Amino acid sequence: MNGILTFVFLTMFTLTYFFKATIREWFKFRLNRRKPKEVKRLLYHNMFLVADKVVSKINNTDFTTFDGYDPSKTRLLKKLIDLKIKTVKKRFKEFLEQEDLDSIDAAQLKFRVATTLSSLVNEYNDSSIRIMNNDMGIKIEDAKFLVDRYEEFRKYIVDAFVDELDVIVMDDNYSNNFDRLNTILYTVSISLNVIPRDVVGVFNDINGRFKKYNNE
Repeated sequence: MNGILTFVFLTMFTLTYFFKATIREWFKFRLNRRKPKEVKRLLYHNMFLVADKVVSKINNTDFTTFDGYDPSKTRLLKKLIDLKIKTVKKRFKEFLEQEDLDSIDAAQLKFRVATTLSSLVNEYNDSSIRIMNNDMGIKIEDAKFLVDRYEEFRKYIVDAFVDELDVIVMDDNYSNNFDRLNTILYTVSISLNVIPRDVVGVFNDINGRFKKYNNE
């Protein structure tokens, strides 16, 4: 019996010696699987690529009024969507660079995401009105009308995002903030993807209001 045990021991020792590098890598792999990924890795999330694709799609689109090409509307839309996307990308990158995102609790995470979203919407709305008025010669009342109509048209996606944010943050199936934010950013991607469709809907709804600026 002792001879058999000695043989087994020597065999295991020999295998361990020759395959120690493989065994070390296996244990490292297992440990890494259990270790949550850092939130900062999400700075390379697909959401940022989707944002760039939206800008590219808008830049390759001509907008019309009553079935005729409208240069003023086209110029206005491209400017506004470019500003919107730049604001979204900038503020979410700043958000993801916060040092303690890996460790804050779910309620705090929800508050920060909601605050970021609200702040960036107010930021690009105010900037849009200012740019339309100062740089594009759009009257303040027309600029505010456009911004308000756009937000009204997009309310369905904002409401859906807020509802989904509650579900994601409080879902026990997510074990860490990386997984929660990964899903949240995919939800943001969906809201960005429908921007080209939504801006067409908004401007079709206000056809003619900005046509007067074509000759200015």
